[in-house]
Amino acid sequence: MVDNIIVELMNLLEKKRKLFDSIMEITLEQKKVLEENKADKMESLVGRKQSVIDSIDEIDRSFSQGLNTLKKHLNVQALEEVDFTKYPELKNLKLKVEEIMSMAQEIMLIERSNKEKLESIMNEMKKEIKQIKAGKKSIKAYEKPIISNDGIYIDKKK
Repeated sequence: MVDNIIVELMNLLEKKRKLFDSIMEITLEQKKVLEENKADKMESLVGRKQSVIDSIDEIDRSFSQGLNTLKKHLNVQALEEVDFTKYPELKNLKLKVEEIMSMAQEIMLIERSNKEKLESIMNEMKKEIKQIKAGKKSIKAYEKPIISNDGIYIDKKK
């Protein structure tokens, strides 16, 4: 029973690692799009990434349930309490989790860089919009019709 749970957890982690590969690929695409200043393509990439993240969330829920079941069968609170000589597969499980966590850190670093670049692009766009609004305002000042008040006050001799 324990071996079956461990195999299932390893399968879930392998799926999760593949999904993290996809997130890394999308994140690098986002970086390239931002470097080329093509922010209009970001929306589709964000949508793709969200879809992958949703899949990872499902895997995480299944993994958490499986891990809790494993802990109950082994009668432990944490995997560190398990004798790895008795269950060497658990050491591989732990290594796989560490590998995924390392990938997550790499992705977060690239994401942080992408966020800074995107904020920079947005600030530039805000400046351009302000300049356009100021230009429109000055053009409107010249477009107003001149109101002539001649002849409103007429002097009458008595």
